[in-house]
Amino acid sequence: MWTSTSERLAALDAEWRQPPARFRNFPLIARYHAAVQAEPAYHRLDQQTWTDLNGDELFTLLDGTVSRVGQQCLYHRLRSPLADATALREFDKAATFFATQTPERGRAQLALSRLASTEAYYLTDLLAGDALPELSWTATAPALVLLLLATAVGGFWEPALWLLTAGQLLVHTLLHFWNRTRVVAGVRPMLQLGSLYRAGRDLGRLSLPLEPLAGLAAPLGRLSSIVSKAAFLQFEGQLQSDLAALPWLILQYVKIVLLLDFIVYHRCRRDVMQHAEAIRAVYEAVGYADCAVAVAGFRARYAHCAPVFSTEETGLHLTAAYNPLVPGCVPNDLAVTEASILLTGSNMSGKTTFMRTIGLNTLLAQTIATCPAAAYAAPFRRVVSSINLADNLPEGKSYYFAEAEAVLGFIQQTEAEGYLFILDELFKGTNTVERIAATQAVLAHLQSRSLVVASTHDGELGALLAPAFTEYHFSETVTEADWYFDYELKPGPLTTRNAIRLLARAGYPASIVQQALALSRTLDAAGAAAPGTAAG
Repeated sequence: MWTSTSERLAALDAEWRQPPARFRNFPLIARYHAAVQAEPAYHRLDQQTWTDLNGDELFTLLDGTVSRVGQQCLYHRLRSPLADATALREFDKAATFFATQTPERGRAQLALSRLASTEAYYLTDLLAGDALPELSWTATAPALVLLLLATAVGGFWEPALWLLTAGQLLVHTLLHFWNRTRVVAGVRPMLQLGSLYRAGRDLGRLSLPLEPLAGLAAPLGRLSSIVSKAAFLQFEGQLQSDLAALPWLILQYVKIVLLLDFIVYHRCRRDVMQHAEAIRAVYEAVGYADCAVAVAGFRARYAHCAPVFSTEETGLHLTAAYNPLVPGCVPNDLAVTEASILLTGSNMSGKTTFMRTIGLNTLLAQTIATCPAAAYAAPFRRVVSSINLADNLPEGKSYYFAEAEAVLGFIQQTEAEGYLFILDELFKGTNTVERIAATQAVLAHLQSRSLVVASTHDGELGALLAPAFTEYHFSETVTEADWYFDYELKPGPLTTRNAIRLLARAGYPASIVQQALALSRTLDAAGAAAPGTAAG
């Protein structure tokens, strides 16, 4: 149904201000990231860390993009932190521009909407230049066609040649249907080249102050030569869906006789190989603009600040930092210089949420120059976490062994400086004494070259790790009638225990609660009598 430009602009603006709930096909969205993640980069967020930080939910929260290309570039950006202050400042300027300049944002969104089709996800197949399957014999297709025409014309003087013409028609028919599936799969991404070209052209005409758009004229010029050939492939799809079947059938016969599919495919494949760099330049420029539009929308919905990157300090400074994925998240401050961070507190008190808050602020600072906080200052860091590890039963690995392998990877990574390790209750799959010993050794080793944020239920670790780690805690209040959490970060170690009292509040029989309390006092007394023995 036809809609006016003003109606389309109003709809795009409404979706920008509050992105609607919609299905997101993450395997397709991740295609660009998968295609380029092997390229050299400062850092790529691994799958474990992405999962720990609720990456898919974070992407959904940020995804105010208009185009499929923008979705793919936003996903890649979130998983590819930068250590380039200049590039991050440029992106900050782009997002700020779209947040304040409503008319220009609307026109940019109209241009980007040309790539709203699901088929645009497959443009990533063209970026490498060699993704299209090769049909070796297609180079000879023009010679086959010329031979067919020659025998057909020569038959008027020598009718026996028409037998050869009939044989060639049979060969052309077999070639057409035998290779049709491969050609259709190969041309699928090329059907969107026209939309990519027009989106890039329209953005270029807007004279937007975005660095990637400044040098787009040359790549667009190279891309236009492929678009004219791809238009033929698009025409067939339009004919099949919009017009009567007879013209489409006639076109099929013409294509079989003249091997048009293969001739056009061969030339398009050659052009894609020659101009892959130009295709990628347009693709990434379009995606960059869409990412900036989406981040501008996120900024309009959530309190935020621009990050400050320090090359001299080694700590982390956060003011009123919160996790945007947690409704009503209580903001907290944190200021550390040389020391790392050790968190204690009971379950549900806010430790893990705060750890994710630190990770998300660091990640968003170095990807979209936008922090969910009132202030953020830190050097560049690579974020690595271990929060939601699980057993690997198909490979016969227990939780402890899976965690041990993951932590070994962290230790090996410390050969390079500049990491932020977020570690939630290390080695909880083993006994208390060995857990404390192993955790102390690992955290001390990691902290020597990186910033570590670790949580634990083992109070002994604070003294064992001081002064390299500064202790903080979260606590709850338990009364006879209720219990509640304030989710506020407090300095120092946790000095109270409420786990058994919470059992009473949850309705456990009094006999169980009293027995647990008595045994707890006995164990505490034994621990005090033998200081060298870790408490259980």
